[in-house]
Amino acid sequence: MLPLLALFTLAAAVQDLGQGTWHFVPAASTYQSGPAPKESKRQWIPDGDKVKFIHDGIGADGKPFHTEFTAAYDGQPNPFIGGTLYDAVALTSRGPSRVDQVFTLKGKVTVKATRTISKDGKRMTIDSRGTKPDGTRFRNLLIYERH
Repeated sequence: MLPLLALFTLAAAVQDLGQGTWHFVPAASTYQSGPAPKESKRQWIPDGDKVKFIHDGIGADGKPFHTEFTAAYDGQPNPFIGGTLYDAVALTSRGPSRVDQVFTLKGKVTVKATRTISKDGKRMTIDSRGTKPDGTRFRNLLIYERH
């Protein structure tokens, strides 16, 4: 059974249409968790049976930021580096164009997000819902284009 699970995980990683480099489209996005970044580039890079995520940009305050993680698509938590609302992330593949993400901080779920890729493969939508440290709920609908 384990080899079959490993094969499925590898297949999910290979079939992730979100792999590549994506740039934020602020005018098409809604951002309730705080001021939207001025710039944001997300990269999803294959790494064996896992994916490496690198997120660089310029925040609303004009300061650069960097976050990253490496994770399999198995629903298990992995360290998230550089975040303020979370310190771990778990990914679950729902097919080639959809990945569900659960972000936690000290073991408590703070954000759930669904990342989908358009049929033409040119647009990524991230629908994230969560709770800020002050208890305020938010929903961000982020649009990225492939580059």
